Amino acid sequence: MRLEQLFDFEWLNEPEDVDFRDAGMAVTAKAGTDFWQNKNRNVHKDDGHFFFTRKCGNFVLTVHWAFSQMTEMNQCGIMIRSDEQNWIKASIMTDSLKNSKLGSCVSDSGYTDWALQAVLPGLTEIWFRIKRLNGDYLLFYSSDGENFQQIRLFNLPSEDVEVKVGAYICAPKNNKFQALLKSVEIEGL
Repeated sequence: MRLEQLFDFEWLNEPEDVDFRDAGMAVTAKAGTDFWQNKNRNVHKDDGHFFFTRKCGNFVLTVHWAFSQMTEMNQCGIMIRSDEQNWIKASIMTDSLKNSKLGSCVSDSGYTDWALQAVLPGLTEIWFRIKRLNGDYLLFYSSDGENFQQIRLFNLPSEDVEVKVGAYICAPKNNKFQALLKSVEIEGL
């Protein structure tokens, strides 16, 4: 990842540590951080770490993460966000490298859903892609960066609205989590 590609990016909730390396940006999430909204249960977690830029119109966003030593509910993935109550996140979630799950959540007006599916065990890298086309969003993932599988179609507020787009990381349980953000690519359509 080249530094000049990141000039327009900023952090929502700076992480514990960020270290630039040849292979990417190592990010350490603070323990107890997450993005989750549930008005019914009065849960409002908005302290995960989100590395983003702002986009309008149609685009394709691709994020590539590498990780190891994942523990329960640690997450690194992709996020599109209008505001605290309206966003999508998708990530690898696991309690061990042998029990990987692909998780995606859409928060709509402060109510967050959660969808899980199994992925190949032993993953240590993952790519996510979101395509925004005329107000619709298509979410994909890949275990090799070449073959992407669609996992979700969703909608957020109007296509004319500027959204924040990028990569996120969090550690909902009481342990820090480090992962390597290898790339963030945005293409206009």
